[in-house]
Amino acid sequence: MKEYYTPHRIVFLIFLTLFFIIICLIALIPFIHVLALSFSHKIPATQGKVALLPLDFDAETTKIFIGFNLKSYEFVLSKQEFINSLKISVIRILLGVPINMLLTIITAYPLSKRNTELIGRTLYAWFFMITILVSGGLIPWYMVITKTGLLNTIWALIIPGAVPVFNVVLLLNFFRGIPKSLEESAFIDGAGHWRILWQIYVPLATPALATILLFSIVGHWNAWFDGLILMQSPTMFVVK
Repeated sequence: MKEYYTPHRIVFLIFLTLFFIIICLIALIPFIHVLALSFSHKIPATQGKVALLPLDFDAETTKIFIGFNLKSYEFVLSKQEFINSLKISVIRILLGVPINMLLTIITAYPLSKRNTELIGRTLYAWFFMITILVSGGLIPWYMVITKTGLLNTIWALIIPGAVPVFNVVLLLNFFRGIPKSLEESAFIDGAGHWRILWQIYVPLATPALATILLFSIVGHWNAWFDGLILMQSPTMFVVK
């Protein structure tokens, strides 16, 4: 152990740690700047004087000083339209993300098998892959949602994208990397596919599932175009 932590290696590890800390701080600067802007008075904000600390403005002395100003938050939170949009966006995440995760898992598991285990596996995989390469078009997409009665409902924002194919591809490739001997041992002990999926594959795929969960949350939160097209009532609009 003493030979492993040589002076040269210790210096290298310290340098590497400091380097990545600096990189992380640099990456956080834009977020800190935006946060400081949100807590600043409109005068220093419009004058471009806000950097990493929030600035307030005293109208009597016309002085700018470091301090928090909550008027922008008070203005936004006083708008019922924003509250409704925020509620719709949160409901979309609470409903859409679990559905995305469930359908992604139960779709990726059989597609991760060999052709000898799932007859027509390649055909099924290409059936999903073709949706990434070729889109049905905006008008057919809108007509299908309209004819199925989903228009102007929260389900119009969830069901059309319930199976994110890109996430399925990521997860099935991760499932393929899990040792086959674990599944064979479980079969010998009498476990079925459903139990193997939830008690072996899913726990071992935690890193991939965490990534997919993040993709799903960000995807639902950032999506606004479908809400703009499919929601006819202003009370159903998502946060833009």
